[in-house]
Amino acid sequence: MTETSAVAESWDLQFQPPDRTSDQLSGLRVLVLGLGSHGGGTDLIRFLISRGAQVSVSDQSSEQELADSLQQLRGLNLCRTTFGGHQREDLTGCDWVVVNPAIPPSSSFLRQVADSDVRAVTEMGLVLSWLPSQHLAAITGTNGKSTTCVLASQMVKESGIPVTAGGNLGGSLLQELDRPEQERRFVVEISSFQAQRLEQGGSRPRIVSITNLSPDHLDWHSDQQQYQNAKSRLLEPYRQDGAVAILPTTGPFGRDYCCPHREIIRCGNDGESQPGDGVLQVQSPAGEISIPYRPTAALGGTAGLENALHAATVAAHLGATVEGIAQAIETFEGLPHRYQNLGELNGIRFINDSKATSPESAAAALERIDTPVHWLCGGKSKGSDLTALVNLASKRSLQAYCFGSVREKLGDALLQGGLTDGHLQRHETLELAFNSAVEGARPGDAVLLSPAFASFDQYSSFEKRGEHFQQLVAKRSGSHQQDCHGDETGP
Repeated sequence: MTETSAVAESWDLQFQPPDRTSDQLSGLRVLVLGLGSHGGGTDLIRFLISRGAQVSVSDQSSEQELADSLQQLRGLNLCRTTFGGHQREDLTGCDWVVVNPAIPPSSSFLRQVADSDVRAVTEMGLVLSWLPSQHLAAITGTNGKSTTCVLASQMVKESGIPVTAGGNLGGSLLQELDRPEQERRFVVEISSFQAQRLEQGGSRPRIVSITNLSPDHLDWHSDQQQYQNAKSRLLEPYRQDGAVAILPTTGPFGRDYCCPHREIIRCGNDGESQPGDGVLQVQSPAGEISIPYRPTAALGGTAGLENALHAATVAAHLGATVEGIAQAIETFEGLPHRYQNLGELNGIRFINDSKATSPESAAAALERIDTPVHWLCGGKSKGSDLTALVNLASKRSLQAYCFGSVREKLGDALLQGGLTDGHLQRHETLELAFNSAVEGARPGDAVLLSPAFASFDQYSSFEKRGEHFQQLVAKRSGSHQQDCHGDETGP
């Protein structure tokens, strides 16, 4: 049961490594292709200008839509700005074009870049070329990569080692080039979009962790194999000794996957890093170490355990201590919008899992709840297979509230999978679905936002969707407190 989504033709744009060091940017003429409405390119632009580069910006969005990002660039001397669509003239006289990872491969302007003499690079390619690779670990995967990235960095920090987490998490790691500490570690989250555009034969991280792989982003990648190929770009040969691949025990990167030029460490049952009785048995450079495992609620369930195993193995290879790893596990608070407990109102629990943008991540959230659940699901399709999620939903005690552009297809799939009409509603927006769910919930129930789809039909990001959910909960809480003259405590 696959949600189909057309994938447009992709242009064969070959990305290249930088042809100079980070200290040789003075006078370099750079076009930043894609500023982003959330400031995704602002840190990159600041870095380039601080090193003497002459920077121009081009974005498909209007100047009004980019107002927040442009505000962050006030006072900087940009050579040229183009809004509302890219123009051929933007490439005239340029030495480099830095392509934002959010620009889809179907963008016709990428063909013009490919036909020009301009060197096409990516920010991630620059990061991997210029940061000290022996102290850098990259984390990717379909689910859990952000949690694993942040948790691993906290393990290193608790061990007394300076560390920076970044990449797909947000912010530019290029600014870290000015850090004075030679021993600083870097934990970098890398998306499939970023990995696919790494230059052939370019720099690769010494340590690579792939948490898992399941069908995702098939509206971007032409098929599941291309999606896997994008992730595997990170596993290409490392130029020095000590290369490590930290992989799962199952799935496409499981035991049948070979990576002859890296030491492979499997995380999972019967892996080199595996769970024990109250401990994590983790493979480190010095051999197996035992980490006391007393996780917070943020690391609950099977997914939490797998994230902790990967994070601990990454951290150990960055020099973290047993004590530092254990301390981070015991104090980890989790990340916003990832199975985030917002508290209870009148006995009803509210959980914000807006980051669950794939069927697999939504299924993991449903499996963590052992009470009746009112499930808010929907958004924009990415072409994912819904079979496993639909089968799970039909066996759970739940009410499904489908919303967004996929609500009709998702609702039909759930009904075909065995969910009854009485347990399914379809609403245009999250707010309408939320209001109906709250009215139907009873003390002891949970209202769960775990959409299983992207947010881009109605929101600019999963964060904005999660924030809206939090606002709806807070509004309901405030109304309830007012009705009860302050006798109740909201979430």
